[in-house]
Amino acid sequence: MIRGLGLVLSLCFLPTWSAQEPPAGQQTKPEMERLVLDDMEDVSDWYNGSPIETKISADTAHVKEGRRALKFANRVDHTQGEKNYPIGWPRTGKDLARKGPLTDWTGYDFFECWIYADTNREKLPDTPLSVGFYHSGPKRSTSFRLKEVRKGTWRHIVIPIEKLAAPADVRRVQFNISESNYKHGDRVDFWIDDMVLTRYRHPVIGQLEPVRRLLYTNERVIRVTYALQGFRGDRPVPAVLQVGRDAQSAVQTVRASLQQRGELALRLQKPLPAGTYRVELTLTDADGHVLDRKETSFRVIDGPF
Repeated sequence: MIRGLGLVLSLCFLPTWSAQEPPAGQQTKPEMERLVLDDMEDVSDWYNGSPIETKISADTAHVKEGRRALKFANRVDHTQGEKNYPIGWPRTGKDLARKGPLTDWTGYDFFECWIYADTNREKLPDTPLSVGFYHSGPKRSTSFRLKEVRKGTWRHIVIPIEKLAAPADVRRVQFNISESNYKHGDRVDFWIDDMVLTRYRHPVIGQLEPVRRLLYTNERVIRVTYALQGFRGDRPVPAVLQVGRDAQSAVQTVRASLQQRGELALRLQKPLPAGTYRVELTLTDADGHVLDRKETSFRVIDGPF
């Protein structure tokens, strides 16, 4: 439960990207805004979907932020639980439906939380825990296997909002284990903390790739595809695309106005000699201040013969 106003916006930096790796070549640390979904200081609004096997509490044994974290403690039992599914899915979750602004996530880029695990097993199974996001309508949900969770350490979970089936309608967040991944009698506990939505404060480059990584010396057009994150509305983002051997020797430069995703074509004034070249894309604000920069590379070979 969030104390005080319930909605908290602050600035931070995104240190890791657990659900998928950080974009390679990104040379800046973009500022992020955070909307706190739950600080876990009070977990009375979290439900226990499997009371025979599960206990939930606000616990102080392992805490990432503040004074407490949600402890999701499980004793795996393959004989009890739900009548039709004794080897089932112990779970805990939070209903967001009554929290108005918390159900529409389209204005954010990532769902994030921190998870610590402990168990009497030597190590956790390949999929120790999953998280589900539930939408309106029967059986509408998006689920992610949290394979990055490890025993005895905090792991940062980061899930892109664009991967959700209905990001404008997230009614519930639920964590669960699958007992089929565990042995009867296993004890497995998770501490979940600092559950937030985050977004880039300004546009950044999420993807930059050459359409072809191998060109011939007689070719005169270089094409790259791009995708921006943190893109709001429909206002184009000023950008500079530069090609050269290195950062100090640009062969050619072109200015552009970018949408959220697309393709850029740079027409060469003269052929490039054989060798390896870098392509650098720089985003700026209206005043020319650099927002983000990313690079990729391609090769030019003699030919065709």
